[in-house]
Amino acid sequence: MKKAFSLLVCTLLIFVFASSAFAWAPRVEGKPDAFDPGATRGYFIWHDWNGLHLWTTTRGQEHHFSGVIRTDGRFINVHGKRLESDDWYRVGPERHEMNFDFTTSGGLDGVNFEIEGGDHVNFDLFIDGHRINPEEIYIGDRGWHPDQDDFTLFR
Repeated sequence: MKKAFSLLVCTLLIFVFASSAFAWAPRVEGKPDAFDPGATRGYFIWHDWNGLHLWTTTRGQEHHFSGVIRTDGRFINVHGKRLESDDWYRVGPERHEMNFDFTTSGGLDGVNFEIEGGDHVNFDLFIDGHRINPEEIYIGDRGWHPDQDDFTLFR
């Protein structure tokens, strides 16, 4: 009985430490509170049990969102969110880079994905062909803003 209990405790400890080694920084966790399709313009980025998410929305006016997402790992389980016929994303052949191009007007568009391996993901974001103001990028449940439009999130 003691051996079984010891084995169970060791297994749980390995699981806890291994899973935390692959977790994203706490401030990336949770959908930004400011996310309200049609009420705010910008990018909304977060992590939850379903992976990482990059969604866009506007205040009713049409805007063109585009950019590149890069990682030292590999993009897996990539799925679009409410993409219309002209919206797209493409993952490169090595699965280290993803390009996207969405036209959003009031609703939302986005891409959901996971990162296999690696310890970071980099975002280079544009709106209407120009670099976006970092104040229009909301990350994690508190909606913190990065210092610039080209930024990196770490595990």
